[in-house]
Amino acid sequence: MKYDLDYINRWIETDTFARKLLRRSNLTETQLKDYVAYIWNKDSVTYEKLGEKRGITKQAVSDNIRLAKENIDKAVATIILGIYANIIPVEISDIMIELFTLLKLAKEGEEEEFLEIRKQMMKLIRKI
Repeated sequence: MKYDLDYINRWIETDTFARKLLRRSNLTETQLKDYVAYIWNKDSVTYEKLGEKRGITKQAVSDNIRLAKENIDKAVATIILGIYANIIPVEISDIMIELFTLLKLAKEGEEEEFLEIRKQMMKLIRKI
């Protein structure tokens, strides 16, 4: 695993965005850890490997990732509904589009590029 569980734990403990995500979402810390570990290491990790590293079953890892995905899907659906119903201003949707574009670039970039893009994302999030 390129990003091991210690790295992810440190990220959750020290990163402002990760802390906000835990405070303001329905994700539990365990769900976030499993989801992030799987997404960040998608090319080199399986549910079984994650389970072995954490000392839990493959099914438990699968459940955590499924629940995290469901919570993320609900959040995205809520945002889309809010924009459609004019509850969320259009300006916010422009910021969201910029964020999604940056997320795509961050996913495809190298670590230094990711950190630079992450800074840009945090600036956008502060606008909200």
